[in-house]
Amino acid sequence: MRGTSAILDAPEGTFVVFEAEVPHPDPNGLLVRQELCGICGTDAYVFHGGLPGVTFPLVLGHETVGVVERLGANIREDSTGRPLAAGDRVYIQPGMSCRQCVYCVVHQQPTLCLKRRGYGFRPLKDSPPEFQGGFSQYLNLVPGSTYLKMETDATTSVVLEPLTIGLHQVSRVRMPVGSTAVIQGAGAIGILTLVAAREAGALRTIVIGAPDSRLELAKTFGADLTVSIDEVPDPAERVRLVREETPGGYGADVVFECTGVPASIPEGIDMLRRGGTYVEAGHYTDHGDVALNPFRHMVHKQITLVAVWGADTPHFVAGRALIESGKYPFADLVSHTLPLDRVAAGIAAIGGAYRLDGREIRKVAIAAHDGSR
Repeated sequence: MRGTSAILDAPEGTFVVFEAEVPHPDPNGLLVRQELCGICGTDAYVFHGGLPGVTFPLVLGHETVGVVERLGANIREDSTGRPLAAGDRVYIQPGMSCRQCVYCVVHQQPTLCLKRRGYGFRPLKDSPPEFQGGFSQYLNLVPGSTYLKMETDATTSVVLEPLTIGLHQVSRVRMPVGSTAVIQGAGAIGILTLVAAREAGALRTIVIGAPDSRLELAKTFGADLTVSIDEVPDPAERVRLVREETPGGYGADVVFECTGVPASIPEGIDMLRRGGTYVEAGHYTDHGDVALNPFRHMVHKQITLVAVWGADTPHFVAGRALIESGKYPFADLVSHTLPLDRVAAGIAAIGGAYRLDGREIRKVAIAAHDGSR
């Protein structure tokens, strides 16, 4: 059996759809036929050479859902004990931690693993690049991989990985029931962080971003208030509007930064009440420095500053339960589905154009076996 992959040859290079023989899975592995793989802002960063340590050529794509094509001889269940058979739908957790280093064992922070690798980032650097990422018809999962059986459709399931970023954020903050939370950014990470904040206890949620179509979608996910950066371009005015919507006008209890825009950080801290918590998750690569005043932004406000890197299995298990609950319209996040030969167009759209085929994008996904919509 042969399959195809969209292989990127170099930073800012060319995606070539390449055909190769599909390997049989390891006895403790799994062969998965890709159904959908979301395009993440990180894929655009890697395309532009913005993530150190990535080996080229490679197959990008780390938000992958598919069906089991072949089970390894020793595999009978998914990573959480659900019975697993050929034809079952699974979500692939991209990150693989060693579970042996000081960060995994002593500090209990496997996302900081010293030997961490991940699907979509060429985890097996000494093997051919095909079938190591989600922009491929098949993924060959090696021993040590984590995969979760899904009881929902592929379009609903595909948002699990970005949802885990929101869940990781809220797991690291104290946000009692009744809190006010601000989410900076109305992209997929921002909207899914909104979901996580609501589930964690936020009573009032405010989303700041653009365009209006994304802000309208945020409302369908439960945002109580949205602020358009197009309609309110002045950061000071946005801060004033947000603070007016908080109890006593003191500011938000928690602010989540999901934009990757450096200037959003001092603005977000200004939206925070004294003693509040600022959570940074948007800067997965280096977008430059930002000016902060330690007295005004930090010490005088006595803030707590938190940052997150990736997500781990508990976040995926919690996210799966939330997706399978049917509580939120997760499938509505996916605005475009593209074939393998249009990966470059999807990367360009998510990396800054924000429009594709005449429509604004929300989440763009690659369907290796299907056409586009």
